[in-house]
Amino acid sequence: MDTVDIQIESCIPLNANRESLFRRLIAKVFRPSVRQATVVLVDQGFCSIANFLTGVLVARACSKAEYGLYVLGFTLLMTSMGIQTSLTGTPFTVLSQRLKPGELRLYLGSTLVQHLAVSALASVGFLVAAVVVSGTGRTNGFEDVLFALAVVSVFMLLRDFMRYVLLAQLRVWASLLMGLAANVATVGILLLAYRGGWLTAPVAYLILGGSSVLPVFFVLLSERKRIAFARDKLRKHLKKNCRFGKWLIAQAIASFFAFQIYPWGLMFFKGSEATAVYGVCVGLAAILNPLFLGLNRYLGPRAAAAASKGISQIRHEVNLCIMLLIAPLLLFLLAAIFVGEWAIVAFYGSKFLGIGHIFSVYVFSTAFVAVNIMVNAGINASGRPYIIFQSRMIGLLLSVTLGLWLVHNFGPAGAVWGLLISRALTFGYQFARFQALSSTWLKIGQHW
Repeated sequence: MDTVDIQIESCIPLNANRESLFRRLIAKVFRPSVRQATVVLVDQGFCSIANFLTGVLVARACSKAEYGLYVLGFTLLMTSMGIQTSLTGTPFTVLSQRLKPGELRLYLGSTLVQHLAVSALASVGFLVAAVVVSGTGRTNGFEDVLFALAVVSVFMLLRDFMRYVLLAQLRVWASLLMGLAANVATVGILLLAYRGGWLTAPVAYLILGGSSVLPVFFVLLSERKRIAFARDKLRKHLKKNCRFGKWLIAQAIASFFAFQIYPWGLMFFKGSEATAVYGVCVGLAAILNPLFLGLNRYLGPRAAAAASKGISQIRHEVNLCIMLLIAPLLLFLLAAIFVGEWAIVAFYGSKFLGIGHIFSVYVFSTAFVAVNIMVNAGINASGRPYIIFQSRMIGLLLSVTLGLWLVHNFGPAGAVWGLLISRALTFGYQFARFQALSSTWLKIGQHW
């Protein structure tokens, strides 16, 4: 009896420990932060799918030359978004974490005013560029793309800004609903245009911008009680954003010449059809965007919140996300190598046959972007954005020298190899500097 009793008693804590471990695992899987991250990933997934389908439909509806012009326009739109994010989106994500509700309402109002001013300048910039290009007489239709961007960039930039605002407050469901409404409308209207035979590059941009109008309007309407304006606070808030975002703006400009210069180099040396080949690689690789861009949208606020606990906590969040990304990135790279050629022809048509090897190299370079997004979030949260600018300058110098030489001599293949080298060096520099940050540097960075 004693032996049996001892065995039974020894089993009780073991079962209890197993049950406790199981419950802890379930609790971690279903904790609020994980649910929020899942919603953000779904949100980004819908956005990425819409962008992917847009590129596929435009590529199928247009000639390779016109699709190349669509790709060039997209680089300009992304650069505009990068500038407005530097001045409004990222500063709001980081700085809003430290404000009380009343101060937050005033800060959001001031940041919204600043955003509208930036988007207006972007629209005017597209308009001026369209007039200048039209006056040259050698446009091949690119002025129509620029005129379309001048009209729709205001709405597209506002939608992107509101996503930052919602996600900075971890209001993930509101962001999901706004994105879902805009993306469903975008894909639906694009399909109608494609089947009707009137889908062109400028029309595609008009549809992208027009589909954002109503969702953004309803979000602003629902957010009106969270927005307040004060003239005496406006200048202070704008100065604060600019002080924080000055390095981010420099990053955006440097990023254009470091990474976005390749399609422009192809256009200059090889023509718009070569640019279209590069654009197909970019578009198909964007299938992976829901994974790492969703994590980026989520990790930004998480890293900013972790900053109050020290650099070690920020480093933990970033390194964990990098480890989680490694396996999906390797699987995607293998898929690109073995079935990339088939996927390109299946989605974009036989006119892009024979570029599977170029696509594989581009996907390899995308892996560095994915993990670098995590490092960027940690560096911004630690208050040291100039580190990212320094890395961009390294990429810029390499791209305008070795990169453009590769483009001139090897066309799209040279472009993706130049991009791969530039992205790899950029990531290596940022990762080394981020891991070397200390708590002392964190305090200095937050002060500035």
